[in-house]
Amino acid sequence: MATGPVKLNVGALLCALLAIGLFVAAAETSELWLPMLGMGQNTGHSHHPRNAAEEVATSDLPDSATDNAARQARQAAQSQTEQQSRDAERALREQADREQAARLKREKENAAKGKGAGTAAVPAPKDATPAPPVVPPQPVAVETVEGQQFNPNLRGGLDEASPVRVRGWVMDKFEPEAALTIVLFVDEAEIAQFRAATREEHKTLGVIWRFEKEAPNALTDGEKHVVRAFVFRADQHGRTELAGSPRAVNQGSIPRGKLEEASPEKGISGYAWDPDSGKKPVKIKVTIDGAVVAGLEANAKNEELVKRKIAPTDTCAFHIDWPAILDDGVEHTVQVFATDNELGTEHEIEGSPRVVSNRSGVANSPPIGGFDICNKSVLAGWSWDPDAGQGSNDVEIWLDGELFVQLAANSKRDQLKWSRVTPDSYHGWLLTTPGKLLDGATHTVRVYALNYPQGVKVELAGSPKQYRVEENTLPMGGYWYAAEDSLRGWAADPDAGTEAIEVEVYIDGKFWQKFKADRKEEWMVGSGLSPNAEHGFFIKPPDSVKDGKEHQVQIFAINSPDGPAANLGTRTIGVNSTFCGFWTQDKLIDTRIEQGLYVSGVSPWFDAYHKDVKVGDVLIEYGGIAAGTAEVKDKTGNVTTPGSMTSDFKAWINTKKPNDTVKFKFWRNGQTYEAEVKMGELKGQ
Repeated sequence: MATGPVKLNVGALLCALLAIGLFVAAAETSELWLPMLGMGQNTGHSHHPRNAAEEVATSDLPDSATDNAARQARQAAQSQTEQQSRDAERALREQADREQAARLKREKENAAKGKGAGTAAVPAPKDATPAPPVVPPQPVAVETVEGQQFNPNLRGGLDEASPVRVRGWVMDKFEPEAALTIVLFVDEAEIAQFRAATREEHKTLGVIWRFEKEAPNALTDGEKHVVRAFVFRADQHGRTELAGSPRAVNQGSIPRGKLEEASPEKGISGYAWDPDSGKKPVKIKVTIDGAVVAGLEANAKNEELVKRKIAPTDTCAFHIDWPAILDDGVEHTVQVFATDNELGTEHEIEGSPRVVSNRSGVANSPPIGGFDICNKSVLAGWSWDPDAGQGSNDVEIWLDGELFVQLAANSKRDQLKWSRVTPDSYHGWLLTTPGKLLDGATHTVRVYALNYPQGVKVELAGSPKQYRVEENTLPMGGYWYAAEDSLRGWAADPDAGTEAIEVEVYIDGKFWQKFKADRKEEWMVGSGLSPNAEHGFFIKPPDSVKDGKEHQVQIFAINSPDGPAANLGTRTIGVNSTFCGFWTQDKLIDTRIEQGLYVSGVSPWFDAYHKDVKVGDVLIEYGGIAAGTAEVKDKTGNVTTPGSMTSDFKAWINTKKPNDTVKFKFWRNGQTYEAEVKMGELKGQ
């Protein structure tokens, strides 16, 4: 009987010794296991390129969309996770210190009151540090489910990306005073994060926040780069890519300007400047039917240029009197070229060429066309001369200032005929990318359309382009139709060759589903967009969008094999949602008209194009409403007079239904015209 208690005490003693050993070991290794425990809560991020766990918290105008830079996002997620781990470790230590102080205080009080009598208390060494209790850190509230991968409440525009500066604006639609952070990427590498700090009361949007980053080092090496800009909130998940992003930054900006007048009353006039040389005037060359008739500097004064923020200086205008040769009763082609101050190259300015007045006699129409594809696989575009009818004209391709090749624009591009841009399909051109462009240096590619049967040649829209061979080519695609019953378009990636890539569909900012873009689209063959036809998509939206409400549907083309996805656009579906066939912007770039909305784009797939609406026209009236007026508010902030700027115009258009007819009034070169346009009517196939 005497041995029982002895055995029990020995066992208890062994247990106590074992517990003390574990306690000491835990204290000695806390520097290792605490960080690991913190990391363990946040390592399982999604593979998705725009996962919410990848959002990092740190510090003109609109109409100008979503983070798809997978590699940078993963780096951001890792940085966030490490910070969360450090924060969790610090919190545990602070908690342990507080508990230790409280325990020591209680022991001191107990000793003073004699409550420790009968206990074999062993004083702890003065240098002993008790281990903190093992309290696992709580998981950070990070949503990793698809559907919260970008923030649909944020929007903004990347207004400029150049070696001089990167600037733009951002806003939160529902919390306008919230702190917003900008993150910039150059060639897929993050270069900066900073707060958008300049507050502005915009006349139609309310509170917006301006940002500017002066002379980023990554853009000052004289090479071509691609800039992407995103906005996010530190206290919310998701970030949104700004409109106008990604944007190519070239070696130097070509001269800009506009041929405003070409009339007997006002002569030939306009403005031009070189963004790379400040207020130094550029040289202007005026030609008629290809022959030079005047050379001068664009240094005349036009105060409207600065007052309306059209140009950086009001001393960049030009004017010559009406040349007598234009009064011979024959139509003539007037062209105006501005010379780059640094490179000496000539560039035709906006509004040129201009066929002067409708006179009797022999007429020669200038060719039209575009240079729209330039990658490591192919150079491609289209061209057509109305004087050639269904025949083809030639194009010249120039590389770094030297003629490389002349070829006929006679390849098949079915969309030209379907959209009624040309009388038949055979007006495309394409060329396998020359090896000269693949040496890693930056090259300038220019494409000109030759006149038929003779006359001036015209540089195609989209030319010149600066090209440097890329490791990863962004996906291409189009998202040209959206309704409750179908979403239609195409997507292809030159890096994937003939293989189909995936597209992701977001509805009201939330991920819905992935689809393979493998529908057969015969029109793609020969276009330069892809070597085969299996790159289309025809998607049926979910029944949830048939709820009588408007829904925003956004589609991304997923990069192959990795890299940032391409935003194919956002379209509205639902009741009373339609598209008028053209886009506008608030800023007018013509000094001859005071009010209206500048037509910045026209889709050849819709009725407006076929009613002769053109880029550069000014919308001055829609449905009897004068366009281009700002809303008026009283002292309490109530709207007393509705506005009719671009955002207001969009809202008004969305009150119309497909197939409604709307009467528009436009201004073009001093004259007005009216067009009755059928809403949402899709031309072609």
